[in-house]
Amino acid sequence: MKFYYNVLILTGIILMTLFIIGKIITGSSYDKFQAKVIEVIDGDTVKIETGDLIRLLGIDAPETNHPDFPEQKFGRKAKEYLKNRILNKICLFEFNKKNKYDVYNRILAFVYLDGKLINAEMIKNGYAYVYLKSKNKKTNEFLILEDIARKQKKGIWNLSP
Repeated sequence: MKFYYNVLILTGIILMTLFIIGKIITGSSYDKFQAKVIEVIDGDTVKIETGDLIRLLGIDAPETNHPDFPEQKFGRKAKEYLKNRILNKICLFEFNKKNKYDVYNRILAFVYLDGKLINAEMIKNGYAYVYLKSKNKKTNEFLILEDIARKQKKGIWNLSP
């Protein structure tokens, strides 16, 4: 009986070691960089000083500037809110190294200003929906924030038909 107990303990130690080594080798699939936001295109897309376009990951704001869709209600307010928050500010951009770009070649990123996640703010304040076509590590958190905004009738959740 003692032999099996020792084998079980040793197996557990080996598995934990392999798990830790695997985490160290693979590292995080996310990377970060800082840049100044020089233009706000709409409620979920900005341009940074390098000329790159950033699509706020995990959110979808009403359209104001989409080539295939007309301007949507609350689109200008969403754009204005984002503009007031991050235009001409240096933000931290966090992106998934394995899924960095969308079909329009924009960098998909979480955007942080002063430690606050702007993507989450957009949802919490009713300026954007959760983008569910492609889930990410914050999708569940965003769904909770969207539910709260909906119940409090904030922003897009306060539009009459």
